[in-house]
Amino acid sequence: MVIRRLSYLLDREPDTDSLRLQPLRPPGRTAAESSRAEGETPHDLLAQVEQVIALTHRGTSHGVLSCSRLPAGGSLLCNGRTDHEHPGAPRQFIDVVHLPAGAAGFDRVWPIDTWRSRSWDAPAPADGNQLPAPEGHFDRPLLVRFAREQATRVAPFLADVRRLWADPAGRQIVVAEEDPETVAHWIALACASLPEHLARQLTFVTRADEPHDAPQQIVGIGPDAAFDRHDPLLVQHLYRVHDALGGPGSPALPDPWAELTAALWQAGTPPVPLAAAASSSGTTRAADPFDLAALVPALLRLGTEPGERLTTLHSDSLRTVVATLASAARDQTQGAPAVEELTRVCQELAKHCSEHVTDPLALALAKRRLAAALDQDTKLRHDPLVGLPLGEAAQRALRAEFGSHFDEGLGRRLRGPVSTWAGPLHLALVLHGHQGAGVQDAVDKLVRVLLHPYGSESADAVAVLNGVGHQGLNRLVLEKLAVKTAGRRSDLLKDLLMSPQGDWVRSHLKAAPPSVALVDLAVRWSGPPHRLRGIALFTKLAEPAAPGATASGAGDPATLQTLWWLVWGSGQPERTHFPHLVRICGAEAILAADLGTRFLPWLTSPGRFDRELVDFAHAVHRRAGLGGRERATAELLVLADDFARTSGAPRDVVDRVGELRRAARPADEVWDGVQQMLARGFAGLTPLDLYQSGALSHLANAEPALQRHYRHAVQAEYADDAQVSRMAGRPDAVADLFFVWRRELTTSSREWHTNVEELLRGTLGVVLRRMNEEQRGAVANQLLKRSQSWLQSWLRWTNETTTGGGGDTLIPGAPATYTPGHGQLQPAPHVPGQPPPPKPGELPPLPQRYPPGYSPSHPPPPPYPKH
Repeated sequence: MVIRRLSYLLDREPDTDSLRLQPLRPPGRTAAESSRAEGETPHDLLAQVEQVIALTHRGTSHGVLSCSRLPAGGSLLCNGRTDHEHPGAPRQFIDVVHLPAGAAGFDRVWPIDTWRSRSWDAPAPADGNQLPAPEGHFDRPLLVRFAREQATRVAPFLADVRRLWADPAGRQIVVAEEDPETVAHWIALACASLPEHLARQLTFVTRADEPHDAPQQIVGIGPDAAFDRHDPLLVQHLYRVHDALGGPGSPALPDPWAELTAALWQAGTPPVPLAAAASSSGTTRAADPFDLAALVPALLRLGTEPGERLTTLHSDSLRTVVATLASAARDQTQGAPAVEELTRVCQELAKHCSEHVTDPLALALAKRRLAAALDQDTKLRHDPLVGLPLGEAAQRALRAEFGSHFDEGLGRRLRGPVSTWAGPLHLALVLHGHQGAGVQDAVDKLVRVLLHPYGSESADAVAVLNGVGHQGLNRLVLEKLAVKTAGRRSDLLKDLLMSPQGDWVRSHLKAAPPSVALVDLAVRWSGPPHRLRGIALFTKLAEPAAPGATASGAGDPATLQTLWWLVWGSGQPERTHFPHLVRICGAEAILAADLGTRFLPWLTSPGRFDRELVDFAHAVHRRAGLGGRERATAELLVLADDFARTSGAPRDVVDRVGELRRAARPADEVWDGVQQMLARGFAGLTPLDLYQSGALSHLANAEPALQRHYRHAVQAEYADDAQVSRMAGRPDAVADLFFVWRRELTTSSREWHTNVEELLRGTLGVVLRRMNEEQRGAVANQLLKRSQSWLQSWLRWTNETTTGGGGDTLIPGAPATYTPGHGQLQPAPHVPGQPPPPKPGELPPLPQRYPPGYSPSHPPPPPYPKH
């Protein structure tokens, strides 16, 4: 096939400004040779050549290079050069090279390589078959620098270049640059990125003043081109515009091939162009010219950087690239080095991406490894899945495909020596997690071996656990150890901890149940140099594990059971230590640990009354298995404690207490504690509730101890100065208390009257000191409403209390008649129309409604009023 070289003069008529294209004889060629060359050139080809020149090079300056495809086949390479004889003239010479399809020499030169080649100005050889010398100097180092300078624009540009072949009617690419040299760089970058056969089919023009008429795929324009770079119709629908002149350009479209190729350019390892494949007919074709698999070798050459560089891709593009890498991993023709590189890429990628992105590649590599592991099951020496970032979805897929095979393999290994279990066990953990039947069998057998720490395989079991290094497996083994050594079997765990294998248990105590750590503490504190025993050892072991924590591990029933056995075994602590045990562990935990029966003798005969005894009674009184006396004692304590806190239903409490006392036959210290709680409940009743509920009658006839506890409970409230002040401001409450306490009952013990007088003196006597005359008078009025006798009783009691017959006050803490350091206390000024204030030591004047003839100096006789 002949490469034809032609020359034209492109000019305009001076008068009409119409385009004029005139064929020229190339320099150095005779007229006869030119005529012969023109005669050999078909007229339709000449017409096509002239049409391309007219559309592409009109109005452009010199130095424009274009490459076009002709309908008849082949390519047309046109170069515009200036007229050196008439510089500045509006004309240019167009040198044309027609490159027929398959022309010799074209396979070694890209058309863009002839950009500004000096051979365009040199005379063509006579045969016209010489191509212009490739002097564009667009070598790979230059294009790498250019791609890095234009980093953000490379991928969108290459995406549009690929679309030129995806759609036969693909939109032209318009590259707007200040300098045509930059456009030439973009064209060279496209050719270097495309497969070889497509790079030679690419058409372009480095600068067009009227780009709408240019037929090339890539059209370079300058600032003065007849092209509106801000027109949305042109930019978004008709052309793909890449604007470096300040225009918006076309929106970028994601493309995996373009983004990956751009990343390779940035990394300095551009892809090797894909060579065309030969078909059976002898023609060349590309199976998939943009197959991402062709980029895998270049990707693997990126060293440790591909994972980080791939994260810059669009998410859809990244998934497509990972799918391509996964396909390469499944390819059995890939050798071990390539698979190792893919594994490294997967690991690096997992540092920057989620498992949803990396799972396809990790799964492909895992399946390849597991298939190989199945072939060498009996010879497996390492974990085939180590280093692969497998997500949950990938693990489910592996379980579905390989789970049954590896379960069978693990089952066979568990029937053999312990030292061979590590590999299959780890695979089963990865494939099935903690719930697999094979894993549970392995845990049971490992625990069984460990609990014989001086057996021949105990050290092998620890080696398996260390070799697998799986936290879930370690936790399962420790939990099973805790179950197998709970309570009375804790000695087995002590033996393990005292053996060389105990170091493995201690190194994983953070993942162990509390009872395991407890046994380890017992070994340390009961041995030298501490040698703790009994309650001292129990208290030490029950201390909170974490600094600053308040909860004790002994509150856990299983832990408490083990702790009890470690300290006392089948023995029993001293009875005086039971309150301390309840305080540390809690009564509910003691019962949950099945230790309640050990506390029942303490319940009925504690030796002393403690709050912990009541707490234990609350926890145990409804439990089954109690004897009659034990249950009655617990219910008696609960009844008294509830009444002490609520003062509720006093009549029912009074009725129930006697019945429970007879059934419980409580020890003296228990009954005294019950009476203290009952007394607090009675003290919490209002005066009227105390009387109307029958509790007053019960108190009046009760044992002296209950009356004494009641008196102390009531008087304890009046030790509070605020309570005394409140009562002083409530004359009605004072009157009610006086009425209830001094009321003559049908029956009462001799001690009750003495208690009443002490109650009045220690409570109302203290309040009376704080009351003013108006408040005292209000109390008298309240009692007068009940009867004249109650008024007289009140006045007589207050007179006796304040004077004691000898003028000395009997009220504790009565105020002095003067303030130390402030002189004699002065009486309040007299208010006209009111009775004069009483003199010091005298009672206030009686209200006018007091009975006629009554005199404070002649009080009524002392007997209590009868009602």
